[in-house]
Amino acid sequence: MSSLAKRSGVTIASVATVALFSMLVLPRPAIPLIDGDVWWHIRAGQEVLQTGRIADVDTWSIVGAGMPWTSQDWLSNVILALGYRLGEIGPTVLSFIFSLVVAAAMLLLWQGIGVRDPRVGWFARIVCLAVGLTVAGPVVGVRVQVVDLPLAAASVVVLWHFLTHRRPAVLAWLPVISIAWANLHAGWVLLPLFGTAVIVGEGGDRLLRRRLDPPPLGWRQLGWLAGWLLAALLAISLNPNGPALYLYPLETAAIQAHRDFLAEWSSPDLSSLPGQLYIGFVALGVVPAFLVGWRRMRLADAFILGGVTVMAATAARFLLIAGPIGAVVVAVVLAPRLSSTSVGRTLGPTLRRMAGPPPNRRASRVNAALVGVVLVAGVAITLARVGPASQQQAIGDHMPVAAVDWIVAHNPGSRPFNTYSWGGYLGLRRPDVPVYIDGRSDVYGDGPIRQYADAISLRTDPRVLLDGAGIDHVLFNTGHPFAEWLDESPTWRAAYSDEQASVWVRVRADR
Repeated sequence: MSSLAKRSGVTIASVATVALFSMLVLPRPAIPLIDGDVWWHIRAGQEVLQTGRIADVDTWSIVGAGMPWTSQDWLSNVILALGYRLGEIGPTVLSFIFSLVVAAAMLLLWQGIGVRDPRVGWFARIVCLAVGLTVAGPVVGVRVQVVDLPLAAASVVVLWHFLTHRRPAVLAWLPVISIAWANLHAGWVLLPLFGTAVIVGEGGDRLLRRRLDPPPLGWRQLGWLAGWLLAALLAISLNPNGPALYLYPLETAAIQAHRDFLAEWSSPDLSSLPGQLYIGFVALGVVPAFLVGWRRMRLADAFILGGVTVMAATAARFLLIAGPIGAVVVAVVLAPRLSSTSVGRTLGPTLRRMAGPPPNRRASRVNAALVGVVLVAGVAITLARVGPASQQQAIGDHMPVAAVDWIVAHNPGSRPFNTYSWGGYLGLRRPDVPVYIDGRSDVYGDGPIRQYADAISLRTDPRVLLDGAGIDHVLFNTGHPFAEWLDESPTWRAAYSDEQASVWVRVRADR
């Protein structure tokens, strides 16, 4: 009986694992509603709940009036609207939900590593997931695209399960994932890309007769994968937009103004934190994986790792996928090699003891208590970061709350011109009046965004745009060069101003 008791209990490795998820994975994405896009997403969800239909034409903005709108994230919008309906605690609930979404993705990747290669121990998994989340950190938060992460993780887990166990039944999850993805966000394109990487990679390994463990998938198995991947691709059409969703990623990627004017669509700035994290990840993870692990690296792994690395190089928003997915691929490739080095052999016995049963019941109770402490502490830290008071302060720091309060109270007109990132918030607060522009860049396309950017940067005469659109009041950043132009123009009078935002009203038409 005593020997049996010694074989069970809470291990030190379990404490470390729970600490990872509760003290890092859960609090790190817990960010208040400070992203400008979240507000129009909430409004879109509210409209679905109120009308029972999904908008397919823009009626919210001056520049996009009448333009087709492919609402590819309608279900995520509804979830956001339902959370926001909870009143004062709504933003806190939404922030916590999105933290759980990221935590679910990390848990899937943790299990996926074990499915793919059980030799990758608990310590290596902790390191790789911590690194992956750190790289993705600048682009997580209450943002609809965050749902791409657990869906991408689920896709990788399914593909790795098939790669390891060769059971076609598991591939039936691919169409299920694609249906959910097609209604939550247009990042669904990652699923066929990952699946194609496995088909081409495993086929290449088989043609090259590479000696891998397990051996490359057979042609019959590749046929099963191709068939289920095709089924998943066809399932994408099961969304309110129908087959139009197939063109959406291509149409969005073709908007050059994204890359010219929107930071998240641009390559990571190497002087910024996202750029530095990207370079560090490439230097310390991607390059060593290819140099050290190339002989034993499956081509599928090389394609996925190389693909997400290139994606992140083209747009900072893809750090969300490149960090966690790239990190687990690096772990699978490098961890077995590192464990065979002198350092790995030295640390191995210690790490195995930490993963083994505690020496006695007292030690197990202590470890269990530590699990409880770190779990409670992690939840407390998370809630402190996104509690109602923290939400109110953060939203006030990033959104023009007081300026919009003034607009709502004084009603300066029905033709506003506004900062791009504030359009969603202004529209949610004042839904009966169209905004000039908001974060739905996919609706507007290249021309209107470029015209807006040229006007506020004074590369073109702002009067042409303001007069042509019949603008009667402006909400913009205080101290911006465009704001200075408004201050100097006899056509505009500053009616409200604080350190963050100012409101100007038209006093006469330009001649």
